Amino acid sequence: MTSAFNQFRELTWLELTLWAGKKNVSDGRECYQRKEVRELSMTKNGGILAWIDAEELFATLVEYDEGEFFSECTCNPIEHTCMHSIAVIIEFIVHLKKKIDLPLAESNDQRFFLL
Repeated sequence: MTSAFNQFRELTWLELTLWAGKKNVSDGRECYQRKEVRELSMTKNGGILAWIDAEELFATLVEYDEGEFFSECTCNPIEHTCMHSIAVIIEFIVHLKKKIDLPLAESNDQRFFLL
């Protein structure tokens, strides 16, 4: 288990809120609860890649590196992160807790090109 896995597993609601803001966390939790996260997979460097099937289809990538979380989303958030990234993190944590393995994203995965 890499340190990125441990960081996601040990992440608290407070840490998520400090990183993404209260509204993004609340909206991201609702996005997760609506089951909008699709095709969750890992990148070769430990990032989390997913589709968000919401009002439109978004590609989202969340990474942890050198003590910080980073995210990219095709919703083009004004700030540094968005609710879709929070939904991906929550979905990933659920997979970790249930010990569900994630597939490795192919290097030619369409989501990489969209981001």
